[in-house]
Amino acid sequence: MLKLTRILFATTLALSILCFPTKAFAKAKIQIAILLDSSNSMDGLIDQTRTQLWQIVNNLTKVTKNGEVPQLEVALYHYGNDTLPSSEGYVRLLTNFTPELDRVSEKLFSIQTKGGEEYAGWVIRSAVQQLNWSKDKEDFRVVFIAGNEPFDQGPVLWSEAVNLAVNKDTLINTIYCESAESEERKLWVSGANLGKGSNFNINQDQKIEFVKSPYDEQIATLNTKLNQTYIPYGSEGEVGQQRQAVEDSNSGANLVTRGSSKVSTYYNNASWDLIDALDQGRVTWDKLSNEALPKAMQGMTLAQKQAYVAAKKAERETIKETIRDLSQKRSQYVEKQRQLSANRGENTLDYVMIQSLRQQLAAKGFKLQ
Repeated sequence: MLKLTRILFATTLALSILCFPTKAFAKAKIQIAILLDSSNSMDGLIDQTRTQLWQIVNNLTKVTKNGEVPQLEVALYHYGNDTLPSSEGYVRLLTNFTPELDRVSEKLFSIQTKGGEEYAGWVIRSAVQQLNWSKDKEDFRVVFIAGNEPFDQGPVLWSEAVNLAVNKDTLINTIYCESAESEERKLWVSGANLGKGSNFNINQDQKIEFVKSPYDEQIATLNTKLNQTYIPYGSEGEVGQQRQAVEDSNSGANLVTRGSSKVSTYYNNASWDLIDALDQGRVTWDKLSNEALPKAMQGMTLAQKQAYVAAKKAERETIKETIRDLSQKRSQYVEKQRQLSANRGENTLDYVMIQSLRQQLAAKGFKLQ
């Protein structure tokens, strides 16, 4: 009887796992909402974010939880800009949480600065209420808000907005972009303290020194070859492929840094790349119409299609592995050069974001190498 009971229990458990997957089998999430002041004086902040997005991503590539690399999602707002409706608090959501980092980069390059009212409380409240935050207590949720005006501007109380975030187990990190001695900074510090996060002071106008290395040309060449392994499909195919090329161009000299991100688990293009879509179960062959495929594949049999995708995927993995090796050598080279430099970039957006993320992720149970 006891043996039969055990068999029935094991069968029931197996069926429940198959039919109702538990969160134990889901990847942990890192959700980062970036809120940028886009008033006239913030060109430097926007430029730093554009150029250093990939450096921030690269510093998260070795983070794990439960033995797996988590899923990274980024959301983006800008605020304090006269081009935005006053009825909406001069706040605009540019992208909800997305794992597709090219979309985030595209939106960053769409921002045009212009003077306005900087309502920090309003944009924080918008982010907390509008974004698709995970409800899993094991996931990591954080807001980074950057600006250079008083933190208490506008009709929405900053303390109420921050408390909304705290109640959803979401950290608030504040980045003040003016003099560290300014009286205005005190409320930015208070916002971070109430939000259980950190406050930083940066020089938004500090130019980021790009360090060249002997590996840059090889990485750039391999990046071009990597792009050729992507297979556009569906209505988003051509748009996504074009976006990828544009963001490569936008990255300029930082293409080598972006290249390191593109070979990480975080670089996800399942909405338009067939290989990523198939790997993630977003599409299946039986539900993929012939017209949704690129012309090169439309006359193929199923076996030929599968072989074509497998060959492209194998080629991609080979290129990625080579770029990873070169990127590691480049990182070691650049680190040595920076140790010799008086300007180590410790007062810039990427540096403070990386430092806070590493500390806060570790406190949440994520492992860092």
